[in-house]
Amino acid sequence: MSKNSKTVVAKPVKKVATKAAAKPAAEKSAAKTVKAPAKKADVKAAPAKKAAPKAEKPAKAPAKVAKAAKVEAPKAAAPKKVAVEFVADCPLATTVSVAGTFNNWTVDADMLKKDEKTGLWVAKISLVPGDYEYKFVCDGVNWDAGDNKIKHV
Repeated sequence: MSKNSKTVVAKPVKKVATKAAAKPAAEKSAAKTVKAPAKKADVKAAPAKKAAPKAEKPAKAPAKVAKAAKVEAPKAAAPKKVAVEFVADCPLATTVSVAGTFNNWTVDADMLKKDEKTGLWVAKISLVPGDYEYKFVCDGVNWDAGDNKIKHV
């Protein structure tokens, strides 16, 4: 080379993608607030390093994905209930109820009301379509005699 020739040195290229650019906006603002006190005093630099990992939560991204999956999944429609009428002929009873597979054979769950005109005990109960066994219970102790009755809804 000659004396007058200049050596050309390539300038370093600035990095476009940095760690701060890869972080979400919420983490950027948290990182800025944590780093600001570190510039004022070197003593606070150690606690700032501990706070940085807390701000980064990689578990948040999968949680958001899971929530989105729940929203997109179609919900199964619940079967529509049908109003079913139960009628009992117990002229001497003071209370009448119906117990069956639809209320776990509970004696006092579904009480019937006496129709003063006809003298019959009547109740309307909403049930999901299906087959149900039942019996009437008069005065809380006297069950219908014989086999269970079956109601097809």
